[in-house]
Parts: sequence; structure tokens; C-alpha cells
Amino acid sequence: MSEFRKDTLHNKWVLIVPARGKRPHSFLKEVKTEEKDSEENCPFCEGNEYMTPPEVDSFRATGKADEPGWRVRVFANKYPALDRGIKTILPDNNPEKVEGYGFHEVIAETPSHDKDIYNMSQEELVLVLKMYRKRYRVLRKEKYIKSVFIFKNHGRAAGASLSHSHSQILALPIIPPSVEEEMRTIKKAKNCIYCDLLKKASEEKRVLTKNAEFVVFAPYASQSPYQLLVIPKKHQPFFEKTDDEQLILLSILLKEIFLKYKKLLGKIPFNCFFHLPSTKEGHWNIQITPKLTIPAGFEKGTGIFINPVTPEMAVSELKKV
Repeated sequence: MSEFRKDTLHNKWVLIVPARGKRPHSFLKEVKTEEKDSEENCPFCEGNEYMTPPEVDSFRATGKADEPGWRVRVFANKYPALDRGIKTILPDNNPEKVEGYGFHEVIAETPSHDKDIYNMSQEELVLVLKMYRKRYRVLRKEKYIKSVFIFKNHGRAAGASLSHSHSQILALPIIPPSVEEEMRTIKKAKNCIYCDLLKKASEEKRVLTKNAEFVVFAPYASQSPYQLLVIPKKHQPFFEKTDDEQLILLSILLKEIFLKYKKLLGKIPFNCFFHLPSTKEGHWNIQITPKLTIPAGFEKGTGIFINPVTPEMAVSELKKV
């Protein structure tokens, strides 16, 4: 039986339509096998540093900037969506227009062309998380910046233009609508809405895994099959204040998540992004959305996503692997 479920945090509806007999192997037929880019022509590979804009940050084993020896490397996007060269942002009385000032950076997560989040070591993943935190701290202090968005596209179907494992960070002069909606919901709620989400997920058996610091669960109104949310157990609104121990524990859960995905679904394409509301209340969080279905006319016309796998079933299947 189908049902509408509301994402109260972002004021969105989802239509859950359990497909009888729809199992992970059915989705695999819809996801094409993706070919790896050539290592020789990959600008994100070690030794090809000259193919990218100048390095702005890195964690290194050896060498200088723009040389081999790095473990995680950051540089400006070659085709940026935002222009950091704008010197001033003049006041504008038009609420529908803001100059496209900002920063658009790429994080090459590994020097190896064959490594990705499915086979990275925990140590390698911790370094990526530390770079997220480091760049967030830097960019959040820039003048005119109101929000910083960290995201990862894996696979062509999820929007990745290159197969080499990488993430992106955009520092914006505006607050995205989804974050604004989240902040409004937080401020209106009598209790911590994130704590309520965690409690409800536990009661409804939608929790996949957890440790001393974090909980992983399928949202009640999951937009896509096998969508997961990672949330700190404690009230922690600011990602930049996480300590090294917390990032280690986060890396352990992320490794577990992607190992389960790989065993159940294969190396699927996905989008992963950080929700970082700029408010003292709440919990920062990470959303992982596998790209297993294609939004079409109904989704684009109504804004209501159709999900053929209930979140309860998704968690049950992931727990078994």
C-alpha cells in the first residue's frame, strides 16, 4: 500500500510506493557499469598537479605545493560556479538577486586513481574528514560568506564529471532554501527536533548502526531507496567544532555504511552532503542518497519524490549484509 510521508524538517512530502518483489538486484539493472577515466589524463592523479589550478591546501607526506607527495589535495574548481574575484558586494535592494561571489573548491581525496570511498582505509577517510573541517573553518571566516556547503558526487549518474574520488566545497553569499527551512523548523519546535527524529527512528526500527557519538538511520520520509542520515547523538550544531576522536568514530560508521552498500547493491552512484544549519540549536548531519531511481515528470512537477523501497525495509536489508 502506498502512502505519503512528510519530511517535517524540510517541509517536503515523499510518496512511498513499495514495489512488490522490488529487490536490490532489480535496481542494479537500472545502474549502468561506469568506465573509469584514464589515469594518464586524470587531473586529480598524483603527478598531474599541473593540470589543475594552484593548490590552496593539502595534507602531505612529502613535497611542496603542486608537487607529488600529497595525501589529500585542495584547489579551486577549474570551472567555478562562483567568482571569488569579486572585490565587493554592493548592497542591492532587489531581494531576488545577489552577486555570484564565493569560493568553489575541489578536494582530491586520494592520489590513487583506483581508490574510492568503497575501498579507502579508515586512516585515508579520516584525513578527508579532517580536510572538510579545515576548509570549512577557513571559508566560513571569509567576508560576505553566509554558508558553506560540502558535498560529494560519486558516479556519472550522481553528477560526477570525473571518476577519481573527490568532493567539492562551495562558500556562498546566501543561505540555501533547504537550510533556511531547516533553521525555521528548529526555531519553531518546542523540543530538539533532531533528538525527536532519533527517538522516532529507534522506536520504528529505522536505525541501521550507531556508536558512542553518532547514529545512522533511514529518514521516515526517505526521498530515495536506501537513503541514510548520519547525526551526532549529542547537541552539536557546529561541524567545525568536532574533535579528532569524533572524526575517527564518524569514519568508522561511514566505512560500515559503504561496505553494506557495496555488499547489497554494488558500487552504486550516490550523492552525499553535509547539512550545516547556522544556528546554535540542533545537530549538524550528513545525508547519503543513493542514485538508484530517476526523478521524472511527477517529481519535477510536484516536488514530491517517489520511493519504491520503504525506509524500514531498506534498513532491514542493509542490516542483513
